[in-house]
Amino acid sequence: MDLVTIFIVTIAIILFIVIPGFFLSMAIFPKKEDLDPVERAGLSMILGLTPVFLLYFGDKNFSIPITDYTTLATFLLVSLIGYAGWKYRLKK
Repeated sequence: MDLVTIFIVTIAIILFIVIPGFFLSMAIFPKKEDLDPVERAGLSMILGLTPVFLLYFGDKNFSIPITDYTTLATFLLVSLIGYAGWKYRLKK
């Protein structure tokens, strides 16, 4: 494996796992003092798997094929929902 491939895979993992999970963790615990950074990082990694579960659920129950477009749309939708939930909870 060359260095470029390792770099691309690392960036892809950060983009597609950590970012949606981070936004969902911010929606659940909106204030910075609710969680310390280590807890938020761990929760972000676990919640980052939510789009994968949604893709599997859609494929098995509604016969929505898992393609590049549905994968990207699911990750973007989960990220946007987490971001919107975070902004909404900050206003309260």
